[in-house]
Amino acid sequence: MPVGTRGNPATLTTELAPDTSLRSVAQVAVEARVGSLSGLFDYAVPDALTGVIEVGHRVLVPFGKRTVTGFVYALERAPSVLELKPIEALLDAEPVLPPVLIELAGFVAAHYLVPLDEVIRAIVPPRVRAVVRRSVKRRRQSRILRQASQVKAPASVELAPAQRAAAERIAVSIARQEADVFLLHGVTGSGKTEVYLSLLEDVLAGGGQGLVLVPEIALTPQTVGRFAARFPGRVAVLHSALTEAERAAEWWRIRRGEADIVIGPRAAVFAPLPRLRLIVIDEEESSAFKQERLPRYHAPTVARWLARKTHAVLVLGSATPSVATYYAALSGREHLLELPHRAQGRPLPPVTIVDMRQEIAAQHFSPLSRALQTAIGGSLERREQSILFLNRRGLATFVLCRDCGQARECPHCSVALVYHASLNRLQCHYCGSTEPMPRRCPACGSRYIKSFGIGTERVEQEVRALFPAARVVRLDRDVMKTVDAADLVFDQMVSGDADVLVGTQLVAKGLDLPGVTTVGVINADTSLHFPDYRSSERTFSLLTQVAGRAGRGTHASQVFIQTYNPDHPAIRHARYHDYRGFYREELEIRRSYGFPPFNELIVATFGHRDPARAEREARAAAEHLSATIALLNLGDIEVLGPSPAFVYRLKDEFRFEVTLKGKDLHRVADGLPRGRGWSLDVDPM
Repeated sequence: MPVGTRGNPATLTTELAPDTSLRSVAQVAVEARVGSLSGLFDYAVPDALTGVIEVGHRVLVPFGKRTVTGFVYALERAPSVLELKPIEALLDAEPVLPPVLIELAGFVAAHYLVPLDEVIRAIVPPRVRAVVRRSVKRRRQSRILRQASQVKAPASVELAPAQRAAAERIAVSIARQEADVFLLHGVTGSGKTEVYLSLLEDVLAGGGQGLVLVPEIALTPQTVGRFAARFPGRVAVLHSALTEAERAAEWWRIRRGEADIVIGPRAAVFAPLPRLRLIVIDEEESSAFKQERLPRYHAPTVARWLARKTHAVLVLGSATPSVATYYAALSGREHLLELPHRAQGRPLPPVTIVDMRQEIAAQHFSPLSRALQTAIGGSLERREQSILFLNRRGLATFVLCRDCGQARECPHCSVALVYHASLNRLQCHYCGSTEPMPRRCPACGSRYIKSFGIGTERVEQEVRALFPAARVVRLDRDVMKTVDAADLVFDQMVSGDADVLVGTQLVAKGLDLPGVTTVGVINADTSLHFPDYRSSERTFSLLTQVAGRAGRGTHASQVFIQTYNPDHPAIRHARYHDYRGFYREELEIRRSYGFPPFNELIVATFGHRDPARAEREARAAAEHLSATIALLNLGDIEVLGPSPAFVYRLKDEFRFEVTLKGKDLHRVADGLPRGRGWSLDVDPM
């Protein structure tokens, strides 16, 4: 077997006969999930390959009784007496991974405390990691790729003074290769994309390349089309909607230098661009930029490292920047540029807050308030469009017995099942399990069992009932049965074949629909009360983004936010599009509780089918961390927990969390629990 844990091979020579001769040893990240903390294994480089193998090369190596592929992470000289298995074959003439991506993988592994092989698995598409030919035949072409390859006449857009000033300031740093970070804070519809396009023109004219990251739900054909029209034939797209063959083909196209602009969601931050000069992250505050599975990286954090390493400029664009990013900009660590007005002088839409408590007092029980119903009716009469937003799928959010009071829970997770009328079944939104809608209560046998709460299906039904002539479409994960389903719904809105769009957060971002004059937020409170220090920030951002879908055309528009908490700061400031007011209040709350940006967080979660075992393991880990902190005299680091996770039972495993809070938490990284059952989340979002 190869050496199972990564260390300096020279440290293994203490019991070997003295031998001063050295040979080349490769540290290889192997394609085998074996639970190694580092993910690296040492192999001898055969004499025939010495001087030929480079960092980033893909190789075949023996691993136990099998042969696996791997990537060379580093090369060292070590005593030849070490008994190491040799590399069996070199798979490519040139290194697949450029040196900067190898270094980036090392940073991600160290910062997010994950094995290197997991990081490389995230960096390199499966078809590229496998031993397959580079030229892959595409059986079909995804619509988003067709949009990127269409050649159109580039539209000439004159930048407004504020846009031009921002672009000129950033261009100075690009020309000097100063690796600066800019926060471009612009209200919705202020023309941030035009600034990005202008900067990319300058970068490409100078022989450089650009990377544009957007939240996956905002990566629509319309978004890609704007870049493809300006830079025909020079845009590559990396997106989960692509087939594996398409992803591999795009990756090789980028690696060969055949594309100068890469557009994609968070994983595109690993695109192998050799002449990177500009990185743009639009809607940088989006939680979509944090990966929820291994490796749990945050794309803007990774992009900051990449920009420093490549001397590229990083532009973070947003109408509602994260509190941490805005704090960094105001503190002078990053540069703040403002676009305070909408493009072409269009006003921000007026926002009306609807107190749903008053609707109930008036015996009005529809999920659509009277004011919102009137506004939708007016838009329909004027042949204008409406968007209704609710961040919950399904017809009803839970099913309750009115005799015994028991809600129907998922048998595998500690969450309520959601009723979906289209399936006529209850479904768990965490593990996907389903069961029939019961006619009697499974607990007491009562017939008085009923669904409560509302989801997007229920809103769609209500709109159809109130406005029978309206053409209603819905956009949520339940209707996205095919890769292009969201694009087809979007096309109906653009062409005017739909009057009302009902949807989840899929309708909140990336849509530029001039015909929309009414926007309604059905329940602004759904994300307010989560046990998450960012719940207020998420709510304010989501409300502002949804409201920003209105008023992008020439007609007067209006926004209605329905809530049971009209005095909450997130809702109060969203009414006036007042980001700075929200930021000031939220920052003081964060300061008082010691949450980011004033401290860092690491959450360690242990899951097990035995709840007592799960709690016992978590408690032991918390005690060990406390002892480590005391031994190192690190009084500024706090251990919280153990406590049950927000979803206590998930897929039949009971989960407990231990949280570290403080500054420079990597000082105690060696004391963090690892191994089977444990997961670590650095900088959780």
